[in-house]
Amino acid sequence: MTDGATSAYANFKAFIAAHKEIVYGAISKYIQEPKDSYLKPYYTMVRAYVDRKGQYRRPSYVLLWSLLHGGSIEDALLPAAAQQVSEDWLLMLDDFMDDNSLRRGGPTAHVMFGPAYAVNAGSHLHAINWRIVNDAVSKLGGERGMRYFNKFYDMINVTHEGQYRDLHLTKDINDITNFTKEDYYNSIHAKSAYYTVYGPMQAGAITAGADDSTVEAIKEYGTPVGNAFQVVDDILDCTSTEAALGKSIGTDVRDGVKTIILWHAVQNASTATLERLREIYAKKRNEKTDGEIRFVLDTFNELGSIAYAQGEAERLASEGLAKFNALSKGIPESNIKEIARDSITYVAKRKE
Repeated sequence: MTDGATSAYANFKAFIAAHKEIVYGAISKYIQEPKDSYLKPYYTMVRAYVDRKGQYRRPSYVLLWSLLHGGSIEDALLPAAAQQVSEDWLLMLDDFMDDNSLRRGGPTAHVMFGPAYAVNAGSHLHAINWRIVNDAVSKLGGERGMRYFNKFYDMINVTHEGQYRDLHLTKDINDITNFTKEDYYNSIHAKSAYYTVYGPMQAGAITAGADDSTVEAIKEYGTPVGNAFQVVDDILDCTSTEAALGKSIGTDVRDGVKTIILWHAVQNASTATLERLREIYAKKRNEKTDGEIRFVLDTFNELGSIAYAQGEAERLASEGLAKFNALSKGIPESNIKEIARDSITYVAKRKE
């Protein structure tokens, strides 16, 4: 295994591609074929999302930020594997809670196997996740290992709190005029910005032995970048296709998710349009027709709400880049540092 710092990468996507199979291989060692043939169908369930693989952005942030701070791929590999496995089991549970039907180009776990089997498989993968974390702590050793453990635990804890915020906004606040822009950003920071972007960056820096002030500074530029990531996710749910994303499209509208796009539309809709939007969002998921979903998406476009969200994503990514440049002056210029910059601007430009 090379240390990764001596290789040159064209961009963040190339960095992800160069390390994806390495991380997947590390994960696979923890989910071996069972000796008891009776359990083979079960382990197919456990491996369902693992073997489909994801975008591998989160583990790539772990690896990249380790290299950025003078660490190695070897030391960051198990933390990267743990980051990816956490995504896999969290998505199994998230898909069940949201009743999504498509994930990574295939049926969701609860659709394929039934809710009980899916939840059990996700729970088992969660247990495997902590085994990987434990081994990462042992490998890192001493204070560095405990700092990594505390960071990973905090990420998982805050992500669950963020899921509660998201569920509360979605399921308990039926009146779309009853949520604020601040509510939205509080929710996505907890559920997405920390877990998806700056938490993995911090974990990577910890594996490299970065001090507490350096790790804390990552939050300054990582928060706007993480928020930009989620804003783009909301945009893609309105504008992309299932083939491009590998997951269901239009689910935010169908589920009643309160996004920055909806917030903008509420502020700018006519009285008649606002009343129609309120009626649609007040309905349960399975009561909304395809025509109603289309009406909402068309309204978002007509009111400039999607364009507004894109502007927000670009503003946040630019803010994150400016803060990164200011706070990383002590890090020598290199290909790795340039790829770190690209990973920041990438979040506002991504199409998947």
